[in-house]
Amino acid sequence: MQKTINKSFSVAGITLHSGAISNLSVYPATANTGIVFRRVGLKNSNEETLIEANFKNIRVSDLCTKITNKYGISVSTIEHLMSALHGMGVDNAIIEVDCDELPILDGSSLEYVHNIEAVGLKSLNVEKKYISISRPIVFSMNDSFVRVSPSDNLEIDYTISYDHNLIKEQRFNFKFKDSNQFKNLISNCRTFGFKEEVAALRKKGLIAGGSLDNAILLDKEGIVNNGELRQESEFVKHKILDFIGDIYLLGYSVKGVFEIYKGGHRLTHEIINSIMSDYSNWNLLSEEDFGDRKYNTTYQTKSLAASL
Repeated sequence: MQKTINKSFSVAGITLHSGAISNLSVYPATANTGIVFRRVGLKNSNEETLIEANFKNIRVSDLCTKITNKYGISVSTIEHLMSALHGMGVDNAIIEVDCDELPILDGSSLEYVHNIEAVGLKSLNVEKKYISISRPIVFSMNDSFVRVSPSDNLEIDYTISYDHNLIKEQRFNFKFKDSNQFKNLISNCRTFGFKEEVAALRKKGLIAGGSLDNAILLDKEGIVNNGELRQESEFVKHKILDFIGDIYLLGYSVKGVFEIYKGGHRLTHEIINSIMSDYSNWNLLSEEDFGDRKYNTTYQTKSLAASL
């Protein structure tokens, strides 16, 4: 059954890229609403301020996920909240925000998860649907790729590769079972960056609000932050956290096995577009429909840059 939150909750904090203070409130919503953002404090009409969390609204952005409606109203850095909603089983919610970027909080989904747990969920007594992958799909871009295969579950096998002694090649296979598993294994894993890249990013107008309070910072020697990593393989697990949020832009929870090598927001957005570009790639199914399906042959796509 579809679910929403029992009552509203609010959070506030600095944004990662603009450095502004962002205030947001998450409200319950009726069945089949999905996840919808509303920009408050604008002079536009109510309709013009609504932004559906849907792949059709994804726009190109640096180091985060940004969605924009047909009126040009946008909201960015939504991936950590979207991950919490997806991971905790929230199908329907309205998010009001007074800024064009969500707060970064501690760089993970943990505060959102704690708030969702505090208010609880309620069933809406309407059948829940899933995007179910019906045939293997591969999207490649340079030396990165995503390979997705049919499954009755959600599984994310993610590998990252960085030229840093603390990371090198790090891999984690996350088989999603329930919200407790998401909370315990993924939700508290923080975003990370490299000290040598900070100046260049700030020159581009990015990470103005970034600090040791909301990101893991790495230099050549190791971690600049005081304290230890929260989890073993926290770096790759944060990438999984981002992916769980971004893939929710399909508009539904998803069933499939995703193998990802050197992924990121852009690669996830591309595999979403590849999935939805052909009706043969997916089905919209209820829970009782799983287990009795026939799968098709592989569908392979790659970016224009990779094909040249």
